[in-house]
Amino acid sequence: MVPGAWHTAPAFDLIRQQLTNRGFESVAVPLLTVGPTDPLNQGVPEDAAAIRAQLEKMVDAGKDVMVLSHSYGGVPAAAAVEGFNAKDRAAKGQKGGVVMVLHMTSFAAQVGSSLMDSLGGNPLPWFNITGDVLTPTDPIKVFYADVEPTLAAKSVAALEPSSMRAMTDKGSFAPWDQGFEMGFIHTEDDQAIPIAIQKQMAAQFPADHFTATLKSSHSPFLSMPEKLGEVLEQAANHASQKAPKPLLSLDINLHL
Repeated sequence: MVPGAWHTAPAFDLIRQQLTNRGFESVAVPLLTVGPTDPLNQGVPEDAAAIRAQLEKMVDAGKDVMVLSHSYGGVPAAAAVEGFNAKDRAAKGQKGGVVMVLHMTSFAAQVGSSLMDSLGGNPLPWFNITGDVLTPTDPIKVFYADVEPTLAAKSVAALEPSSMRAMTDKGSFAPWDQGFEMGFIHTEDDQAIPIAIQKQMAAQFPADHFTATLKSSHSPFLSMPEKLGEVLEQAANHASQKAPKPLLSLDINLHL
């Protein structure tokens, strides 16, 4: 799980508990571009490296992994999965790999394009830019409009500044163009990434990609974790059905 800008890994605690209840292991990867001290020297490559380090551990252990990204997290997550496609690994007789890259109202930036480019090159009205530091204005309305008020206030208090580099660094890998199994979870009432923009980004994905739509704001992991848990289980089942298995002959040869 890869959070979006301003969000730390504990933002996913509720949905991770849902996944645990459903028998799934999960890990939330902290972003280096988010923090209270000095995220300014961090950007998409640094976030991608952090995600990749965790992903490598899981794939090396032979695990089938679904990479779930939220909002900005889609940009470094896309870069991080390069070389880990389960289909390619199976063809080499290797176990484990990425069986789906799942965007949850998340940016899908083309190679050579940044998140800011996806926004037409202009900061959004609720971006508060101070030098190289970016914070959101009115996060309740933008992120948590349908979140229970006490939880929404707690979530606002947990937000951290983000580096502007996260918005302007270019994407370096587009898994949807490289044979990866893809998915997109749309959020109908999203005030951060309007549903029309979500659909434009998902239109880049293969026609048979997994898709689901929630009647939620930008943060269904807080407003409807149980329903999101159902959707993630559906995505996992979809990925499992399409996941390749290592060729037996190659597997035998590797162990001779």
